[in-house]
Amino acid sequence: MKRIFTAAFLMAATTLVSCTPDKKTEETEIAEAGSDGQGETTASDSTLTDNKKELLQTIARHTKLQQEMSKLAAQKATTDEVKQYAQQMQQLTATKQTELQELAQTYNVPLDTTLQDDQQKYLTNLNEKQKVDFDKAYWEKVTDAQKETIKEYEDVLKDVTQADATAFGIWARTSEKELRAQYEEALRLQLALKNRT
Repeated sequence: MKRIFTAAFLMAATTLVSCTPDKKTEETEIAEAGSDGQGETTASDSTLTDNKKELLQTIARHTKLQQEMSKLAAQKATTDEVKQYAQQMQQLTATKQTELQELAQTYNVPLDTTLQDDQQKYLTNLNEKQKVDFDKAYWEKVTDAQKETIKEYEDVLKDVTQADATAFGIWARTSEKELRAQYEEALRLQLALKNRT
């Protein structure tokens, strides 16, 4: 009788253990599934590819360049169009800089706003111009810098789909549209100046 009881106890214990879910496996599955339970991990929005990190750096440097060119324009521009556009760019770049800092902190990406050699040359060349020559050079340098930066966006945004609702994806698409609008406005004003002279 004692043997039968012991055998029955062991069989019940074995059945109970096999029916109890493995806690570690369950926790791992939840972590892997993420909060939406569809296999997307939160890690997908906490890390960036090297290309995306480089885009943040590029935009940080571009923003700094636009700020510096706008400061020069505030001092040296002769036309109202350049003065107004430069003032607008100072406000936009201040907002963009704050935005960038917040986004970079989200992804733990340190931003370096040190201008590269070609950007420093833009500033040096622009600073040497006087009067109407300054205004022409300003439009040329602004549009060149914007065009180059738009190309950087295009290269990175090939990998960012419209369905990408991460902080980076939303920021990148919105920022590219803003930069394109600034570029088109600068081209329009540049053309207007050419037609007057």
